[in-house]
Amino acid sequence: MLSLLPGKKQLRRWGFLLGGLALMGGCDEGGEPPAEERPTFSEDVVPLFQGSCGFGSGCHGTAQPAGHVQLTLGSGDAATLLARLKEKSVREPSLALVDPGNPSGSFLLHKVTGDYTGLPCAPSACGERMPQRSTPLPQESLDMLELWIQQGAVLE
Repeated sequence: MLSLLPGKKQLRRWGFLLGGLALMGGCDEGGEPPAEERPTFSEDVVPLFQGSCGFGSGCHGTAQPAGHVQLTLGSGDAATLLARLKEKSVREPSLALVDPGNPSGSFLLHKVTGDYTGLPCAPSACGERMPQRSTPLPQESLDMLELWIQQGAVLE
């Protein structure tokens, strides 16, 4: 008698095939991070500066800011501030304040972490960790800033 039902061997093969496909469907290809993991300049970075660098402290929010680094919008807009951030550092001219896609080449990140390892200005000529004479930025803020730089330091 001819059976239309698959044999045990065939069922096992189909089980492996379908199981493998199910596992592959759950794999992440790594592409773009979800939107909630992508920091934005206006909603994440500027408020960080507002709370600790320029707006509240006055250090980097005046007409003659400390270290020639102005971290406020002032009379400009977000694009103007971002352009200023991409300029070379006065303290360490071999680095931009923010080098899009390159956190280790971004002097601003070195300043807020206080890690000057390998920089020509190290150890004392790089200046103090920022914010100066204040509580260091929380690790979550440092991670967000590093991720924003790593993802290209874009306006939005």
